Amino acid sequence: MGARLNVQIDVPDALLATPLPPMLLQTLVENAIKHGLEPRPGDGTVWIFARRQDGRVAVTVADDGKGFDTQASGTGIGLKNARERLKLIYAGQASLAIAANFPHGVAATINVPEHYSEERTHG
Repeated sequence: MGARLNVQIDVPDALLATPLPPMLLQTLVENAIKHGLEPRPGDGTVWIFARRQDGRVAVTVADDGKGFDTQASGTGIGLKNARERLKLIYAGQASLAIAANFPHGVAATINVPEHYSEERTHG
């Protein structure tokens, strides 16, 4: 997208080291660009922000692209795989939610425990 793409990141320093499954965040950013921003003319923005609340960390990737429509351009495999990976890695204690980003676009939010050891799932 070149100069058409704007990116804004709002992640507190304390959350920068929050572990997430490899390539999960990249998948959400690629979806925002490919399915939300590229198909529409003009500039577009992807926002990445993270917040901590009640022992959990929520990381959101949002865009101001075309949003949901009846002519989906993807298969949904990437999101399905992301949800499955979260389920397996976090033993059901993590989630991925997709919602409309008003007035335009989509927001995808990963919600994980703030402190989680993978050893829990193996031991």
